[in-house]
Amino acid sequence: MNTVLTQSLKRYGWKVIALVVFLVLQYQLWFDQSGLLANWKMQSLIEQRKESNAEFQAKNQVLTEEIIALRSGMDSLEAKARKELGMIKSGETYFIVVEGQD
Repeated sequence: MNTVLTQSLKRYGWKVIALVVFLVLQYQLWFDQSGLLANWKMQSLIEQRKESNAEFQAKNQVLTEEIIALRSGMDSLEAKARKELGMIKSGETYFIVVEGQD
């Protein structure tokens, strides 16, 4: 009886061990922190960050151009003050045109 059990273990034991090893490796491949699912999620996050970085770079470029324009001369500074702050030069006349309600 004992020999039948040892023969059975020798015959089928390696299959059980191989199956367990296979299942552990499959788990690591798919569900581990460095597995395929985590990799796909990380790729998606990287794409989102690239898009937001591109938007920020565009905004930074606009601000950089505005800084260069402001440093280059008083004309751009004066135009900005007129547009955003409603400032006028001394001696100028400022008119407000109000459209009538119909």
